[in-house]
Amino acid sequence: MDNTTTSSRTPRMHSPFNHSQQPRHTLPTCVALVDARFLSWLTGTGNSKTHYNRNAVSALLAQAMPAAGVYAQLMRTYWYAEVDDNMLVDDQCLRLVAADNADESGPVLAAMMRDLDALSANNACTHVLIASDDERLIGAIDATRLRGLRVHLLCDESVHQFYKLQQSDPDWSRLLRAADRRVVVTGAELSTAMGEGKSPAAASVDMQQPVGDARTTMQEVVDTWWDKSDSYEREDLKSLVPQSRGLPQEIDRSLLAAGRDAMHRPLTTGERHLLRQMARDRVLGDDEQTTGGKAEADYAV
Repeated sequence: MDNTTTSSRTPRMHSPFNHSQQPRHTLPTCVALVDARFLSWLTGTGNSKTHYNRNAVSALLAQAMPAAGVYAQLMRTYWYAEVDDNMLVDDQCLRLVAADNADESGPVLAAMMRDLDALSANNACTHVLIASDDERLIGAIDATRLRGLRVHLLCDESVHQFYKLQQSDPDWSRLLRAADRRVVVTGAELSTAMGEGKSPAAASVDMQQPVGDARTTMQEVVDTWWDKSDSYEREDLKSLVPQSRGLPQEIDRSLLAAGRDAMHRPLTTGERHLLRQMARDRVLGDDEQTTGGKAEADYAV
């Protein structure tokens, strides 16, 4: 008997790679670019120098993406802030930016645009999620999309009433239209993730209409801001607001910060809407009674 007879079966080829050890996910990758100032503004805290739970924010972003149709693995988060929180967080990179009183968002914008260009030039990922409301990013976003990347923007639930958002914040609305998808997180969810700790009960209060004391305080904030504005600023606003139906971003943030300081707590969603409406009406010359009635009618939550 010939012991050299070979089997008719095809011999098994042993790959140098153990397939059981290969990554189980096949999702494309996503990189998030997060402006800490924007998150502070979005939650109404108005203080970008607070040390937030960056790990929890990234987890929230990853959970919110599929609801927007963005099926990707959040590979890394770049966090742009003025203060080093000295935290050790996996899969994150803290970009420290200098404070600029002349252009508060300028350093963040420059750093974010550099990273966005590098990601697209090196084809480093498939998706980019941006947390910012700076409309000057529109050109960079368009260039990134032309290179084949999908660009998405983080926003809150106000995007569900986009017509009103276009009226109250036209610059941010234009930016949101430049993205492939809008990834929505509620203010309550974001506040909790950032360490503000709002309970579900507090979240329901956040959506309520401002009470009398809050309305009085908001009016005082607007009056103080308007009294401190010089004649040139007033004339500029009077020509700008009727066309844009909104306020410049820096003024908007300044008013929200002043409102937060006056209330000694973060503003609710209704209070933020009310404050913005009162400021616009003051620029347009409406009296306080009309301001209150119009704000209540347009922004009842």
